[in-house]
Amino acid sequence: MKLNILSGLFIISLFAGSSVLAQNNASPYSIVGIGDIEKSSFDRTSGMGYAGVALSSDATNRFLYHANPASYSGMQDKFFNFEVTARYKGVSYSGSPISNASASQSSDLQFKKLVVAIKIKPRWGAAIGLLPFSTSNYSFYSTKTVVGAPIIVPTYNQGTGSTNQFFIANSYKINKHLSVGLHTAYLFGQLDQKETLINSISDSSLVTDKNILLGNFFFKGGIQYQTNINKKIQLLAGVTGSLKTALKANNQLKVTDGTTALLSNNHYNDTYFNLPLSYTGGLAVKIKNKYTVAADYNFQGWAGANANAYNYQLVNSSRYSLGFEYSKKINFRDYQGNILSAEKYFMQAGLFYSDSYLKIYGKQINEYGITFGGGFNTVKSNLGLQLGLEIGRRGTTDIGLVKEVYTQFHATFVYRDFWRVKLKRYN
Repeated sequence: MKLNILSGLFIISLFAGSSVLAQNNASPYSIVGIGDIEKSSFDRTSGMGYAGVALSSDATNRFLYHANPASYSGMQDKFFNFEVTARYKGVSYSGSPISNASASQSSDLQFKKLVVAIKIKPRWGAAIGLLPFSTSNYSFYSTKTVVGAPIIVPTYNQGTGSTNQFFIANSYKINKHLSVGLHTAYLFGQLDQKETLINSISDSSLVTDKNILLGNFFFKGGIQYQTNINKKIQLLAGVTGSLKTALKANNQLKVTDGTTALLSNNHYNDTYFNLPLSYTGGLAVKIKNKYTVAADYNFQGWAGANANAYNYQLVNSSRYSLGFEYSKKINFRDYQGNILSAEKYFMQAGLFYSDSYLKIYGKQINEYGITFGGGFNTVKSNLGLQLGLEIGRRGTTDIGLVKEVYTQFHATFVYRDFWRVKLKRYN
């Protein structure tokens, strides 16, 4: 199947992944495959170290959870949620490859999420939206050996692009304890890669341009289970999983020497890059419906999924997450005089550690960080706000690599209202 629909979807993705500021965060590690895989779902788990595959919305908690598609069945009946998220990220770089001060800092501000979720029936919840999947953005100098000759030439490598997902998720509550869900997405994106061989003998340079349009369907299933230990303690568990997925591509390759075109070629790849088998499992405990402790483990089986290079290889990756939340509830009367409970605000803290899927010169790249979050609902209106802060570190300065220290801040704006509700009218 030709991927002509990617062009239209890429235009849509400009809203979900468009940069508000001109400068983008760069990472030399994003040169591999489809770039850096996004770990965040940009939901309420972001402030809890990304732990929360066992958590879901309920009548008092108005914010969405995207990590587990089974979560949407927990939404309050006859309501819909609209959420949009923006994120600011600043990064500082260190290591021997950093040659000047101007290359040691970067920052950007981007829209990251646009989602609408609806409680269709008492047991059925659904969501539709746009989320980022991966980002590629790099720029650095290196050297390259000419094939067939003992010559080493300097090169300049640069690339930009992203992969996004347009998804529809459905969740069904089998009984008061068990919910299941399916996340159906179409992954699509564009990668622009350029390599320039700098010729010290003549004024011209050999430039190789690659433009890659990616796409394929992606599925993730989820299960959630919850039970009350006693009147004060609730135990929750969740599991998600996705099978190996091959991303297909239309490739455009152009090679030029100065102003002379040496090669121009378009071709289609059945498999450009393989996404691995992955799964996540998590447990959570709620105490007095105020305090929540959650822990997750995520595994991705990258080993053998794609070809390796002479200086790097793809290996299995793991992430460990732990989070805590305090939620303040208030009671109020509705228009019928019933006493209801609603969340006024919440506060979160968490931490995570991950071994990435990339091993360079025998050293696996790791990442760790701490997160903080908070938010509130306005009882007398339909609006809510969720804020999150993350401070983390990725990479190392050993063996000539680059260490990234970053701070990122995100804000999620929520609008929530009735839908398809027939009100009684009196004369």
